[in-house]
Amino acid sequence: MRSTGGPSARPLRLVVAAHAVSTYGSFLNMVALGLFALEITGSAVSTGIFMAVRLGAGVLTGPVAGMLVGRYPRARLMIGGDLLAAGALVLLVAAPSAARPAVLFALAVVIGGSQTLWMVALRSGLPELVGPDDLARANANLVAARSVAMLLGFGSAGILVTLFGYHAAFLLDATSFALSALLLSAVRAWRVVGSRAPGRPAGGSHRGSGLRRLLPSIAPVILAMIAVRSADAFGSASHNVGLPVYANLAWPDAPAAFAALFTTPWAVGSLAAGRWCARRAAGASRPGSPRAFGVATCAMSLLFVLAFAGPPIWAVVVLALAAGMADGYAEISYTTRLQTVGSSRLPQLFGLASAAQNAGFGIGMIVSAFALERLSPLPVVALAHGLAFAAAVAFLVSHARSSAHRPHRQLTKEAEVAP
Repeated sequence: MRSTGGPSARPLRLVVAAHAVSTYGSFLNMVALGLFALEITGSAVSTGIFMAVRLGAGVLTGPVAGMLVGRYPRARLMIGGDLLAAGALVLLVAAPSAARPAVLFALAVVIGGSQTLWMVALRSGLPELVGPDDLARANANLVAARSVAMLLGFGSAGILVTLFGYHAAFLLDATSFALSALLLSAVRAWRVVGSRAPGRPAGGSHRGSGLRRLLPSIAPVILAMIAVRSADAFGSASHNVGLPVYANLAWPDAPAAFAALFTTPWAVGSLAAGRWCARRAAGASRPGSPRAFGVATCAMSLLFVLAFAGPPIWAVVVLALAAGMADGYAEISYTTRLQTVGSSRLPQLFGLASAAQNAGFGIGMIVSAFALERLSPLPVVALAHGLAFAAAVAFLVSHARSSAHRPHRQLTKEAEVAP
């Protein structure tokens, strides 16, 4: 069944639009807040602590977000997170100079926590919004919208700060979160408790809350995919931290231009993967297989390492474009597969997945930052993405073996019950 023209079409469009607007704000403040933190603290260490606090808030919020989404209407939680982030940004603008460092670190907690809550609610609520047949297509549209928003967020941040100053950038950022909240207020499908499936009594979704009850009920392939995605986040942190250093080494006269030629093709590749998956999901085949996820993760890690190996700029563009396509496809396959788990467990599952991914990225940033003090970008990126590559290969081998044993076990069961 196609979502276009169906009863879920308008709510999905509203959610995709809210996701795009909110993501734009997130990438805008990722650049602007980092620069602002460096300016008002005058310390690279303090700036690093600011980023660590933001990521740490995301890690800690993951399990809590899963519990909250299982108990309260997800639309209210997402709107509350957007409005809280918008209010904190306005407070940062209005605060006197002496109070801004304290407000800045409080904002790091608010932004990190609200974004995690937002994504847990979004991903766990998508199945009830579009149904199982349209999940891959909906996820592909979300990835495409995120890629466009990322391009606009990264592209406009420097221009806004340069031409109009930090206050203008923060107020535009706050406006984007307020607009996201306005769009979500029209999504009526999420005004009830999000994890309650049709026919399930209220309150039944938290009976299995807690990691001790969640983990044994989740298929091993799902937990393995979460582990691989966490290793992938660790690898991704290395090229995010290493790119400024690499850009200064490659083009010392124009490092910003080199960084733009690296990140823009990556975002375009992710957008292309989203659009391709959306068209493919409308047909007979649907992205979401564990094998496709593992292969795409391997390809992405290898392509990023090659991009840091010092090729000519045209090759960097091609490699970054292909890495973005592989990353986009891996994300769509990963999210779609996790969403096949029973609806009562989805909030807790995505809370766990979000915490694991944020932890992988945060640890990767710390390790990579220290490693870059002694090593050039290539070995740092190669080691970090090598870990992600190895994790993905181990996942593929394990999945292939378990798939090969499944028919044998099924035949054995049939032989046991045969007369």
